[in-house]
Amino acid sequence: MNLRFLEAFVWIARLGSFRRAAARLNISQAAISSRIATLEEQMGHRLFDRDSRDLRLTQAGQTLLIFSERMLETQRELKRAIAQTDAPHGTVRIGVIESVVHTVLPGILQALQVAYPSLALEITSEPSRALQDLLKRGAIDIAMHTSAVTDANIRNDMLCEFPMGWIRRHDPDTARHPSDFSALSGYPIITFPHGSLPHASVLDAFRESGTQLNLLHCIASIAVIMRLVHAGIGIASMPLAAIEQELDSSQVALIADDVRLPHLPIMISYRPEPGNEILDAVVETARRETRAYCIRVGERFAVPLDR
Repeated sequence: MNLRFLEAFVWIARLGSFRRAAARLNISQAAISSRIATLEEQMGHRLFDRDSRDLRLTQAGQTLLIFSERMLETQRELKRAIAQTDAPHGTVRIGVIESVVHTVLPGILQALQVAYPSLALEITSEPSRALQDLLKRGAIDIAMHTSAVTDANIRNDMLCEFPMGWIRRHDPDTARHPSDFSALSGYPIITFPHGSLPHASVLDAFRESGTQLNLLHCIASIAVIMRLVHAGIGIASMPLAAIEQELDSSQVALIADDVRLPHLPIMISYRPEPGNEILDAVVETARRETRAYCIRVGERFAVPLDR
């Protein structure tokens, strides 16, 4: 039995019209009428009641519709299964910084899961310096981090920038919190580990403003930093994108806008390998999903650079 004839039959049943079904399948009305006539001859029954004003399925037509839809769905499943045998598979090792984990990474992984269900992923979360070392040693295939890797065989491409800000816990009594940067000298400051760009930016901000930095906590985990902020342990320098929901729900608040921190750059680094379709697919997915993320959250949280 010709599946194209069954497809024509299903579309006529769905649209209630030979003419509309012919337009949907981009064939002539005469051709679609011929297909139905052939089906009726093969089945030995009329499939449509043409005596009424509206086109209606006969009892035989209703039975055929059930089985036709099953057969067409089986055909689609077969095509998907065969297509997946040619789809990229294997394992890709991706290294990411914390700021990527809390922003663009979920969208990237979801897109990869849908497009390449046979692809296995190994995700490592480390500071940028550690990721650079892992990439140079070949321990990971892709790094999403903040600084270019100095290696002639590694490509570095900018993806976006995350605006940074000074974050305090939410408290209706604003008098209990610093209102400008100079007042931060009386509070512990929380930022990322030594050697990171956010850490250097905090030191630069205090030095250039002439404000005394009394106590600096260095923590690698954004989740831990935010627990400390909520507990009132200190003021944190944070990429706003990583705490978008907390800002929008007023769980935390921005302060000290008079001294702005530089944006946190996010780049993707990898070793190009001609013919490595898996690597190319993952890198392109990361680019596309990062652009989509920037558009979704807006430039308050993420500024696209890979245009």
